[in-house]
Amino acid sequence: MKLRYAMALLPLGLAACDDQAMQDFRMPWDQPEEVVPETPVDPMSKPLVAPQVSPNQVPVEVEGERTLVATAEARTLNTTAYVAQGNEPFWRVEVSGNTAKYQTPQNQSGSNVSVSRIVYRQGVEYIGEWGGAAFSLNIRSAECTDSMSGEKFPMTASLRVGTRRSQGCAAPAETGAEADQAAAG
Repeated sequence: MKLRYAMALLPLGLAACDDQAMQDFRMPWDQPEEVVPETPVDPMSKPLVAPQVSPNQVPVEVEGERTLVATAEARTLNTTAYVAQGNEPFWRVEVSGNTAKYQTPQNQSGSNVSVSRIVYRQGVEYIGEWGGAAFSLNIRSAECTDSMSGEKFPMTASLRVGTRRSQGCAAPAETGAEADQAAAG
């Protein structure tokens, strides 16, 4: 008789167990899969990847109606050749068309750099690649005084070659006819 009572009370004892105890009796194929919480990914931790298309070669498209507005600075917009220079360390860049001649004390004869011209509101910028490094010459229409000679220039220049940045002054380059007039006058 005691066995009958024990068998009758066994389901009540098991029913009194909590859910965790009941899960321990499940067969492996009846147990739920473990949920692994996803760790949030910081977008700034991913390395930057060079875009497949350059905005210098393909225009950036924007939505909506577009109207043309003159935003370029007239003096730099209408000038197509420049001479820029800076001190400490000395550098000089002569730009004409799509070529910039970059000179340093170590390379006095200069190196030609193929550049693209970008016109923007405050001036003009010539960008290219020199020796596997980024090359950019930024010219703005703001007066500049050479730090060593005191000579005044009508424009400022910023040169970037790789990670090195230098400041200097710039002026429109004289064409052959202008140089001949200046020598004769």
